[in-house]
Amino acid sequence: MIAKTGKTRKKGTGCFFAGKNACKTRAKTSSRHFPVLDAIKAACPLFSGFSRSRPLFCLVAAAIVCLPAAADGAVDVQGTGFSIAKLDDGVAAYSNRKYTWMDVPAKFKGWSFTRLGGGVRSTLTATTGTDALVYIATAISQKGIDTTGWTKSQWTFRYSDRARTAVTVFTKTLKAGEKLTIPQGNWTGGIVIAPVLTGKSAGLVKPDHSKTPGAVIDYIPAATRTYVGSPSIAILGCGTYVASHDIFGARSKQRITRVFRSGDKGKTWRRQAEIDGAWWSGLFTCKGDLYLMGVSKSYGNVVIRRSKDGGKTWTTPKDGQTGLLLTGSRYHTSSMPLLVHKGRIWRTMEDNTGRWGRDFRSFIMSAPLDADLLKAANWTTSNRLASSAKWMGGRFGGWLEGNAVATGDGKIVNILRVQSPGGGKAAAVSISDDGKTASFDPDTGLIDFPGGSKKFNIRFDAKTKLYWSLSNPVLDRYRGKTKPERTRNVLALMSSPDLKRWTIRSIVLEHPDAHKVGFQYVDWLFEGDDLIAAIRMAHGDALGGAHNCHDANYLAFYRVKNFRKLTMKDGTKQ
Repeated sequence: MIAKTGKTRKKGTGCFFAGKNACKTRAKTSSRHFPVLDAIKAACPLFSGFSRSRPLFCLVAAAIVCLPAAADGAVDVQGTGFSIAKLDDGVAAYSNRKYTWMDVPAKFKGWSFTRLGGGVRSTLTATTGTDALVYIATAISQKGIDTTGWTKSQWTFRYSDRARTAVTVFTKTLKAGEKLTIPQGNWTGGIVIAPVLTGKSAGLVKPDHSKTPGAVIDYIPAATRTYVGSPSIAILGCGTYVASHDIFGARSKQRITRVFRSGDKGKTWRRQAEIDGAWWSGLFTCKGDLYLMGVSKSYGNVVIRRSKDGGKTWTTPKDGQTGLLLTGSRYHTSSMPLLVHKGRIWRTMEDNTGRWGRDFRSFIMSAPLDADLLKAANWTTSNRLASSAKWMGGRFGGWLEGNAVATGDGKIVNILRVQSPGGGKAAAVSISDDGKTASFDPDTGLIDFPGGSKKFNIRFDAKTKLYWSLSNPVLDRYRGKTKPERTRNVLALMSSPDLKRWTIRSIVLEHPDAHKVGFQYVDWLFEGDDLIAAIRMAHGDALGGAHNCHDANYLAFYRVKNFRKLTMKDGTKQ
């Protein structure tokens, strides 16, 4: 009840104005006489510093009370990819994670919220029966969500991931009957919270692959926290394509590789096998059989498998007679090309003695072409060659993922990816004729190679007598937007007459988003006038896309038609 002393009532407004003596007597009046003003101060922190003895507060508070204002109320939500739950500490925050809410402000405890899938793009539209204040919570530390037009509040709370990520509450006034699209776009999403929340989801948003370049071989949503790695491709004698990739990420087993097959020149694909115990591996054919060579797990043993039925079934590397080639170290590789030269098959490898890249030691393995490739005794291994941080004036960051290539004079070299500040260097390691000795001269062995800080494959084309590669150069228009080794939004066709001088012939794929799009780790083969490629691709999918350019959500097949005739004028830009 409001005190009558010093008050007048304006007819038709339903509210009280302070009389001319009211402010003089406020300080002496008990707080129980002013519940409306106390409520205003409690609801709006803007007035928390004012006392009843101050005239300014009297005038502003009276104006606020008299003017109609939006209040907390019921909100109806329609859309996709959500459910409705009660908000409180310890309650599951996301439908696809075990994260729970923490430090929920007292104001919101017991309210309802839209439970989303973390990293899964939802669509939400809110309506109210009366003018009301709509609340959303999102992590402002995550990019991708546009809160323009929303008012940031002082309220925050958290969810229990490793970083204890904070979400901030935003508000916006919604008039009765109007529709309000709730912003989405970051991993957290825009989460609606309300005292009463109604509505029903129409289901999950389906991924949209229509804008993905090429044909989709496999797709893994970013929300799974597992990603596509080590793409590889081979052509069987019958013309059938086989492709593979492993699955990496914090939630992966780090030892699984999937194998796919296409009988219609890459238009459609079907999964053939999932191999437990294969990682960082590449496909190749030899004497009519299909092989998969790599490591057994992340930094595991070197292993090789054989399939005689086009990838459906595979041998198991149990010992030195069945494909277990090297043990006793932490081995690393990727889907690197196999070289057949002078009656032998050549394959590069590394082992890791400490830090990623910097402490990798490069070496090469080779075996007679007519030998049983599953027998470890048939393989010759070179010395393991360490790099030096002193090279390149102290800017050499390590090497990895080498290519076995034959030079014009018949020598074998290993062309390696180099971690360097500008991202445009590669290293050429010399290999002895017997495959036992690897050596490197930093004064002559470092070459300019656009995109050299990312994995690339090199193959020789007898028709043009050129070496060809698909790489991720850092074009001038993207320089400085991301680190060179993470700039993967451009895929370029390159050639060289001598492995030393490389020219960008054409831009095969390009996307303006250097942060979330990547056409990377490409394995490719010649097929007539075309190149066929398996690409580890980070791309949009209508669910928010990949988390970043590195964490790919697609394995894609792509054909580069008439590659020998392409020029920079033929470049493709999405």
